Amino acid sequence: MHEVCLSQVYISDMLGIFLILGIVLSSSWKLQNKNNENRILFAIMVLIVTACIVDALTFTVDGHTGDGLRIVSYISNFVLFLADLFIGPLWVMIVSLHLNGRLSKPQRVFLTTVVSIILVLLIYNFYDPLVFDISENNQYSRGPLFALVNFWEAVFIADGVLVYLIAKARSGGSRFFPVIHFMWPIFVCVCLQYYFYGISTIWVGIAVGFTSMVLALQNENIFLDKLTGLFNRYYLDRISRELMVRPKLAIMMIDMNGFKGINDSFGHSEGDDALVSMADVLNETIGARGTVIRYAGDEFVVVLNTDRENECDECRIQIKENLNKFNSKNKKKYKLSASIGLGIFNMRKNSVDEIMEIIDARMYEDKKSYYESTGHDRRRR
Repeated sequence: MHEVCLSQVYISDMLGIFLILGIVLSSSWKLQNKNNENRILFAIMVLIVTACIVDALTFTVDGHTGDGLRIVSYISNFVLFLADLFIGPLWVMIVSLHLNGRLSKPQRVFLTTVVSIILVLLIYNFYDPLVFDISENNQYSRGPLFALVNFWEAVFIADGVLVYLIAKARSGGSRFFPVIHFMWPIFVCVCLQYYFYGISTIWVGIAVGFTSMVLALQNENIFLDKLTGLFNRYYLDRISRELMVRPKLAIMMIDMNGFKGINDSFGHSEGDDALVSMADVLNETIGARGTVIRYAGDEFVVVLNTDRENECDECRIQIKENLNKFNSKNKKKYKLSASIGLGIFNMRKNSVDEIMEIIDARMYEDKKSYYESTGHDRRRR
């Protein structure tokens, strides 16, 4: 190992570590948020820092003989391949959770199967160097199945992009995720390390991509409602021009029934809990079929990626059914119900304000029917 290459490795890995530490020490990412997305982001940060440290160690001992150094090389390279193996599935998980709210069962099976097979292969590599080898002189070399492992790592990254493209198509392009921010530094750095043997750029590339992604996600906060985590009214204004490229789509106005009564009877903290519960039910029901927005107070807007009336009616029925299921399963002080107005609109002919007036009027017709059928006091809506 030439000294200039070793110096390059140290600088590259230190840069990767400093980028992650910068995220932790700044306000770009909040450690106190304990949702699943942030747990995965934290796991990726730990993985990057660990890989950068081990990468520097691996290059340091490579080619040097001495007591135990060959074992150190085997273990450190094994750890690096493990880190390469897990970064892809974590990427798929963060994209799936952010865009779809969950990781589908086929995705879980796929990720678990491939990771398990490669993990067995890496463990077997200690007995038969199929992925990498450490010579008697303690020099690292690629094995015959090295490219196969890299292939599956690339498949994982491509899988994340595919999840993004499918989610974008289903939601009519009204949702976004910084895929390019994460992808391009990794692609460039992987190509550099693959074709220029002996340099280390992969993990700094991942650190750069991850930092760009976190910053982009942080910028998303201006479009998010702080209480429910849904998109806010500003986001609806932002995407209105993008929606104009679609000939027709369905938009739904949802208003909670009896929300004032919840606040008056149980307090505003319980009212906030009811809003969060409503948001969760709507997110679970809509999924990748559209985008849920907290429009104002206890009003929500859903942009559905369809122009078929039967799908809209089915979605409306599912929302009310899921609210009833929530009430039966959860022992809350309050009961959730909602009035819904919807319509299919041509965004080129109708402005957002016009659409809101139309579906708001239809929602109030539904609310009128609700109060007439239940006998509730409308003043406590």
